[in-house]
Amino acid sequence: MGAVHGVHLKYAAMSTFCMACAYNQYAEEATLAEWAVLVALLYGSAVHALITTLFLLQRGEFILGKDPINGTVPLWSMVIFAAFHLPTWIYTYVHTYHSKHKGVPVASEVASGWWIGGTYSNELAKRWAAVIDLTVEFPERCRETTDEYLLVACWDGTPPAPRDIETAARFAANSAGLGDILVHCAHGRGRSTCVMVACLVRAGLYPTWRDAFEACSKRRKGVKLNKKMRTALDEWEALYCSPASSRRSSVQVSPEMHLRHFAGASEEH
Repeated sequence: MGAVHGVHLKYAAMSTFCMACAYNQYAEEATLAEWAVLVALLYGSAVHALITTLFLLQRGEFILGKDPINGTVPLWSMVIFAAFHLPTWIYTYVHTYHSKHKGVPVASEVASGWWIGGTYSNELAKRWAAVIDLTVEFPERCRETTDEYLLVACWDGTPPAPRDIETAARFAANSAGLGDILVHCAHGRGRSTCVMVACLVRAGLYPTWRDAFEACSKRRKGVKLNKKMRTALDEWEALYCSPASSRRSSVQVSPEMHLRHFAGASEEH
């Protein structure tokens, strides 16, 4: 959940743990309460097995129902996938609290006006020119204080596709100079760093994503890129940053991604 490497192993372990507990709970002459516990454990095991499979496939983010327009997670998702949401939310809250006490803020300015952060970046109480949200598991807490919002839903520890990285990078570059830009995931470590380095390259601040990553790692502790993220960035750089690709005047937006302009909290209410 908070690790950049092997995130799916945590959910696989939860699935196995729930199944093992269900096996030990089973008894032919169980009481109604014991049967309820058994069903809950089997449900938890099935949910975590499904999430683990989708993690590995890097598919199916839509299953949690996050709204691409306003970044909300619906109540039905909280209920149906409670076995996923509850431990994820608890872990992230505790991890964020622990990180702050270790000197890692909810968001860090890695270049002038460019911020990498986690899902609690709203605690900075800043007004953002643009927010790029990489989470599929959390509602967008900065939606009331951003002018532009882009959801690029990814499972924790997995990168967007190269075309979606490019879409996010151009989205951010278009907002450069209009105010501060936030790129966030759950903890501000992996997914957000993967997209931020592309944004910094597209904005002309660094020549390669590796140069941008080196700069980011000096400004925010704990940022990391796993093998899948590095591969996605290499593919993105080859496709969109080569001399041939630099002549392209537009970028195709994938069907899974949506852009929305927020006029501000005063106009919404």
